Amino acid sequence: MIRQFFWLVIVIACGAVLYSWIEAENTPKQLHVERELVPDYVAYELIRSSFDKNGNISGLIRAKQMAQYEQLGQIQFEQPAYSIYEAELPHWQISADTGVMYVDDKVLLEQNVVVDNLQPNELFQKMETPQLEYLLEGQRLQTNAGVEITGDGFAIQGQGVTIELLTKQITLKQHNGTIYRNEP
Repeated sequence: MIRQFFWLVIVIACGAVLYSWIEAENTPKQLHVERELVPDYVAYELIRSSFDKNGNISGLIRAKQMAQYEQLGQIQFEQPAYSIYEAELPHWQISADTGVMYVDDKVLLEQNVVVDNLQPNELFQKMETPQLEYLLEGQRLQTNAGVEITGDGFAIQGQGVTIELLTKQITLKQHNGTIYRNEP
């Protein structure tokens, strides 16, 4: 009798294990899938103007594509070009392959960043760097990356620069060399 009871318990236990195994196979597995962050809106061939307190144009942004991520507090640009105006004339043109504008009025530009001085007879005409930060409030450009600054008859190579656009003051953090050209 004990032997029959023992076999009955083993058969019931095996049946329960088999049932739970079959049930587990039939239950859909929950996969952990991360949600891709979707922009709140996207604009193509964007042109955006900004004005000072007197209503004069102070800046112009052009981009091939712009995507706003409200949740991240940022706007991402593809091929942005920023024109900065002084006395209603474009003075600086800053372009890059990519850019991100943050809510604290800071723009981070990356990949093939070029700063062109659009006014004649200035200290320099062009600056190139792989990364640049543009602080809108203080009108300051800054980077710790390598830079090449070219002007009328010279090219300066260095590491890190700060450019105060309002006062036109340039601070090169590390000077690596200067090449002078004797051009007619």
